[in-house]
Amino acid sequence: MCSISGFIVTRQNADRNAIVEHYIDILSRGRERGHDSIGVASVDIDGESRRCVTLLPGDYSFVRSAVTPRTSALIGNNRAEPTTEFVISKTSNDIQPFGEEGIYISHNGTIANDNDLRRNLSIETSTTIDSAVIPGLIKKYGVEGALHQLVGSYALAMIDAKHPTMIWLACNYKPIYTLLDNDLGAIFFASRPNYLQPEQDFASRLKGPSILQVPPYHLIVVNGEQNTIHQEAIIPRIGSKKAFIICSGGLDSTTAAKWAQLQGYDITLLHFMYHCRAEQRETEAVKAIAKELNCGSRFEDLSWLGKLGGSSLTDSSLPITSDEIGAEFAHEWVPARNLIFTAMAAGLCDRYNYDTLVMGLNLEEAGAFPDNTVEFYEALDHVCNIGTISRPQILSPLGSLVKHEIVQLALDIKAPIHLSWSCYYGGEFHCGHCGPCFMRKTAFKMLGKKDLIRYER
Repeated sequence: MCSISGFIVTRQNADRNAIVEHYIDILSRGRERGHDSIGVASVDIDGESRRCVTLLPGDYSFVRSAVTPRTSALIGNNRAEPTTEFVISKTSNDIQPFGEEGIYISHNGTIANDNDLRRNLSIETSTTIDSAVIPGLIKKYGVEGALHQLVGSYALAMIDAKHPTMIWLACNYKPIYTLLDNDLGAIFFASRPNYLQPEQDFASRLKGPSILQVPPYHLIVVNGEQNTIHQEAIIPRIGSKKAFIICSGGLDSTTAAKWAQLQGYDITLLHFMYHCRAEQRETEAVKAIAKELNCGSRFEDLSWLGKLGGSSLTDSSLPITSDEIGAEFAHEWVPARNLIFTAMAAGLCDRYNYDTLVMGLNLEEAGAFPDNTVEFYEALDHVCNIGTISRPQILSPLGSLVKHEIVQLALDIKAPIHLSWSCYYGGEFHCGHCGPCFMRKTAFKMLGKKDLIRYER
């Protein structure tokens, strides 16, 4: 509900005037996320601290009064007042940063259990605003312990007059971005990357300082004097080791399923029925593979995707390409298929508390299908981490392998690929000439091995 920002000095002879002018630019850009009030708190190298706030969000001149030639760190807040935290007559006590006894915090998010924390832990605050409970929690439990007490969302920055050269940054799914500016001698942070650095073309950004995101659900402790950064996960992602395998019944997903099982995952094959030509054969294959692996299976209706049309896999009036041509380009593209599959699988993870999604995406097909690339599933992994409750990680164990390497892996780990169905058609046997059949046949030939399935030709 706010924009948090600030800086820590990394070179004690740094020009504080230049740093604060740059910071004022950052703070002013953050106004779009908070129009109700602005505040900053700073600490000096000798442990002196000060807090300056205003209800005039267009006036940034007050920030300069919070910085001295000895300032080592500063945090700030542009506040957007949530409906649930409305205060009729605001005073300086209702403006972030909040703090007591030299500990100051700036918080973006919503705390749902603030009243329970006040009551049960006897935390007294000078305002009813939810963020105000955090300094008292930190005094009792430390930063990480305090975060485990919170119910809700947070991106949090903290300074402590007893440790003036340090700054704490922590977040769950709320974002924090950082920028190291060696010329100014400071690390800046903000809620959005464009607050740290105005929009620039690629060449300009390549030459300038790099903007990095604090990993979701992590605590970062920066020591400006020692120039060190400590990072730890507040809530690790891995939990039950229950994995959905997005499984077509083909060579790749069957191999990925066996791999996951060998890694100790309790696997369930997840098959989406979208009325492709080979749906019956794929469904039969998934059932047979699940029986062979002694694991669960789940079948989800996605018939609307097939009705959408536009692909020769779902529309028999369109031709399927053959052999090398069919293997090298996405002629059989089904609109956003893997994106839709992953979104639905993530929803099932939330519902049934699965912590992992395994996909059979691979290096070979990444050359033809953009939804098979490393970039695709890494981006989706980030989305799942910040956009779901279960936060499933996405694993693609075949992501760096081409087809003959996948076949070799399958044989090595005894994946039941003899039960798999790779063909785009749904005939009695594999057709032997569509793109997947061509790659599979060629892969076995490259290895000098006999395929485990029959082909029409």
